[in-house]
Amino acid sequence: MDITRKEILIVEDSKTQAKILKHLLENAGYYVREAFNGKEALQEIYKGHPDIILTDIIMPEMTGFELCSILKGDPLTKEIPVILVTQLFDPGDVVQGLASGADSFIIKPYKEDYLLDHVRSILTHDTVISPDMGDKGVNINLAGDLYIINADRHQILSILLSTYEIAIRKNNELNDAKDRLAAVNEKLTEVNEVLINTNEDLSNEIIERKRVEQALSKSNKKLTLLSSITRHDLKNTLMGLLAYNEIALKEKPEDIFKKYLVREGELLSRLSTQIEFTRLYEELGVKGAVWVNIGEMIHHISHSFMMITTSISDDAMKYEIFVDPLIEKVFFNIFDNAVRHGEIVTSINVFISESEEGLKLYIADNGVGIPDNDKIKIFYRGYGKNTGLGLFLVREILSITEITINEIGKSGQGACFLLTIPQVHYRLTPERTNNN
Repeated sequence: MDITRKEILIVEDSKTQAKILKHLLENAGYYVREAFNGKEALQEIYKGHPDIILTDIIMPEMTGFELCSILKGDPLTKEIPVILVTQLFDPGDVVQGLASGADSFIIKPYKEDYLLDHVRSILTHDTVISPDMGDKGVNINLAGDLYIINADRHQILSILLSTYEIAIRKNNELNDAKDRLAAVNEKLTEVNEVLINTNEDLSNEIIERKRVEQALSKSNKKLTLLSSITRHDLKNTLMGLLAYNEIALKEKPEDIFKKYLVREGELLSRLSTQIEFTRLYEELGVKGAVWVNIGEMIHHISHSFMMITTSISDDAMKYEIFVDPLIEKVFFNIFDNAVRHGEIVTSINVFISESEEGLKLYIADNGVGIPDNDKIKIFYRGYGKNTGLGLFLVREILSITEITINEIGKSGQGACFLLTIPQVHYRLTPERTNNN
């Protein structure tokens, strides 16, 4: 294929990342145009149709999803291939991107050779559909909606939820601010105790309390906004550093420098995952706990792990548990760990029993199991083969409603996680209670 006549439009709000991507594509022989948001992209497209569009998702003015939907809804532009190039963590984002009509997606950080091969494949229309998908694609049930995704299943399942460690220098400022906020909360508690004991000037004290609460609410909103902006800026900067790191490695440095560059790339990637972990950890306990049906939730999670067989006991459908809204991340992480580290896992069995301690929920797989020496350590922050944060976050989420988790499987015979739910935090589903 003569690629010198192929034109690519890059849509990226980070000018640094746009320049790096442009440099890569131009060196491969493509003609490249740039747009820094969705509206600029539409103007560029209507000036002259490119052969392919590479767009980020999170952008000002217009998201990549919205841009893709507009292009695929216009008969004049619907045939232009659109590739979403972004850093995705939630499987729901992938489904939304593909459902918007995108032809494909590439996950950051990416290997340069992979990106070039992917672009070349789209341009030559030689993309191969996995044999296990067929013409009908994969049916994805997400939040009650059914999507038909004609994309490679391996690509979709490769975007697994990861949790991350709070250990970055930039977020220390946020932690300090939260400490100051905790001090203000302590002061508010002291004021309340004085109000209860003295009952003097109650009206004025209540007004003061409301004023402090409003200030705290505004501070929380500002801290959340600061955290979000900081993470976004840090991610953009880290992606730029990772890209320059890759470029440096391509220059064939001396072995001694190559070793440092490789290590530098590993540390930058780990730092990126740690930043995302702060987002997940910050969400703990923010929203009130909710009642969730055990069987329905696990059935929903199993759709993301179609490569294994999930068996759910009938009893599991009878009960609801009182948990933090992040509970799906708990079971997603347990399933994910089974697939990642179980080596030979083909099935997961979920069943329950009642005892004096409460409701016991078992999640057992048929993998290689967990060594006895690691059964406690796997819940420590930083321990593990991957980021060492997944099961740590699982335990933190469950502890919000006093649910405990332990690993009780036998090494060599599969892992088995036992969740013990206190009596006050589980119940029969309302329809079963009414029937009784």
